[in-house]
Amino acid sequence: MKIKFFGSRDFDLQLVSAVLLLCAIGIVAIYSATQIDQPQFLGLWQKQLFSLGLGLLLMAFTIAVPFRYFEAFAWPLYIVSLILLVAVLFAPPVMKAHRWINLGFVRFQPSELAKLATVFVLAKVLSAHDFSLDKFWKLLVPMGIVLLPAALVLVEPDLGTSLSFAALFLTMVFWQGLSFGNFFFMVSPVLSMVAVISMPSWIGFMLLMALAFWFFRVKFKHALPIFLINILIGSLAPAVWYGLKGYQRKRLLTFINPDLDPKGAGWHVLQSKIAVGSGGLLGKGFLQGTQKKLSFLPEQHTDFLFSTFAEEFGLIGVLVVLSLFFWLLFRGMIIARQARNRFASFTAIGIIGIMGFQVFLNIGVTLGIMPVTGIPLPFLSYGGTSLITMLVMTGILLNIGLRRYEY
Repeated sequence: MKIKFFGSRDFDLQLVSAVLLLCAIGIVAIYSATQIDQPQFLGLWQKQLFSLGLGLLLMAFTIAVPFRYFEAFAWPLYIVSLILLVAVLFAPPVMKAHRWINLGFVRFQPSELAKLATVFVLAKVLSAHDFSLDKFWKLLVPMGIVLLPAALVLVEPDLGTSLSFAALFLTMVFWQGLSFGNFFFMVSPVLSMVAVISMPSWIGFMLLMALAFWFFRVKFKHALPIFLINILIGSLAPAVWYGLKGYQRKRLLTFINPDLDPKGAGWHVLQSKIAVGSGGLLGKGFLQGTQKKLSFLPEQHTDFLFSTFAEEFGLIGVLVVLSLFFWLLFRGMIIARQARNRFASFTAIGIIGIMGFQVFLNIGVTLGIMPVTGIPLPFLSYGGTSLITMLVMTGILLNIGLRRYEY
């Protein structure tokens, strides 16, 4: 079947317009963020422009390829991504992290490919006609599919990206029809680990678990292993805490109280909040951000690009960007809802889950309401692999929208 991209009434021009506007804003913001007297920043906006051009070509390619090919090659792509995630652990570290594979002419992050490959495989499993989530234990296979790449990414270490896997998993299983009770028992080990900070809170959480077993009518043979797992995970919390890198523990502590180390781990958050707040309603103007000029704001072209933008374009500019993100996610959800093919629907909602989570986490970090995790803002932050991956994901969404009536 021949498909005309722009001539088809099923081609989502609203979605692609939002993406292109966000990319344009990102190039402008990166240009502004790198106009300081530091030689390592020279030409970064031009590199991002090149990545944008390559990403748009790949987006067009992913629109043209029937989405059934993504389903057919889901498992091979997943296996390749796992191999690359293992290989990157043996690659030379960059800033004490093993996140990039350098091929000489290009450097890329395997974790970005792994996110998309995991979405495909999870969509394939969840869309199977004989699969349902009527029993809690049936979540074990989908959880294993997600936990394997997430654990490898966490070892790099890259906490922010590893959390993206949790986001896509929760989004997709909810789309499948996960009950609130199963959701609670699924996340209960994490809650147990948090509650163990004091004995009274942990005892209170265990009592809440017992009440949940009664309320959701969980049989004893299923309740007992869940209860024991929560006790085990809770007791391992101290080991997990001391197993974190020193800078990761500092980030969590300074998230609770940035003034604990204002010139060290808390510097990022404090300077970001100053930059965002100083923008006011209309901002200081293009290229006029003082936090940026004086290099007070760290990672101002990557993780904290939103702060740079907010300082120069103010609340009005921020509302424009947030509106574009909202519209992108909204159009993506419409595509997921209208897709008649279950694999396509799950793939679309998984992509939306990744994009939405990264927007929420990145902006939350810059505002000081989330711990610093080092995750880029989609389509805006500097980073070729991230931008290209997001454009490829956009192409897949548009692909599904064009073929929404196919079973």
